[in-house]
Amino acid sequence: MKRPEKLLIATDFSDSGRAAEAAAITLASRFGAELHWLHALEVPLPIFEPYAVAVPEATIGAARSSAKEKLDQAAKRAQEAGVEGTTYLGEVPAAYAIADRAKEIGADLVVVGTHGHTGIKRVVLGSVAEHAVKLSPCSVLTVKDGALSEPAKCIVVGVDFSEGASEALETAIDLAREFGAVLHLVHALDLRIPFVTPYEVSVPDNVIERAHSEAVSKLEEMAKKITGVDVVKHEVRSAPPSFALIDAATDHEADLVVTGSRGLTGLKHMVLGSVAERTLRSAPCSVLTVRPNAS
Repeated sequence: MKRPEKLLIATDFSDSGRAAEAAAITLASRFGAELHWLHALEVPLPIFEPYAVAVPEATIGAARSSAKEKLDQAAKRAQEAGVEGTTYLGEVPAAYAIADRAKEIGADLVVVGTHGHTGIKRVVLGSVAEHAVKLSPCSVLTVKDGALSEPAKCIVVGVDFSEGASEALETAIDLAREFGAVLHLVHALDLRIPFVTPYEVSVPDNVIERAHSEAVSKLEEMAKKITGVDVVKHEVRSAPPSFALIDAATDHEADLVVTGSRGLTGLKHMVLGSVAERTLRSAPCSVLTVRPNAS
């Protein structure tokens, strides 16, 4: 994995934003990276449009000033931890602001919390993790509340033997080396056969057994080749990909799940595929989605 040199932290100043902030400072300190702050000032106006009533410019100006002040305070906290960077106030929808700013500064990693302000009070960056994963030009770390304020001790990585998963695996290995974490390789054996069930035809047990045995062999081979990580474990779970990752992370009390942004699809989707979006919704810990060629 390329050591990140520029981290973009998107914050809405909520508890989730502060958790993401702590994780970003930890990573930036560890890797000696710059930390760039972003807040998206997103004032929803549609509820006023039918009545031709505009939000007073003074109100927007006050919100802008308050946001800038909070950004400066956040940057000061980072500086006290020995991390330098910049602040930026975006005024487009949050996910687009994140993607645009990441491209502008050449970010290696985006860090964002998984929850934020909602409803009428949503005049700042809300919970945009899923959209950030879709739009970001680089890898995205979605931080669960209170997670990763210290280096990860247990990392779970999904492996489907595809090229995208290979990059995720390399990233997980490098992070496990850097943090001295336990590394768990998880492969989801998800045999989907809807095209035969209407005819009451079942897949022979020996086919499933061979697929399971082959997956175990591949994981064992992968594990043997990993160096520099003290503890490497692996397992095959007979479950849909997102459930396999979520359950593994829960069972092993993982601090971080690492996935690729793409995987096998179509009829070949018999193993762990691209599940980052679904995983980050229910994972018990933070999720790092590795963008191809961005690790």
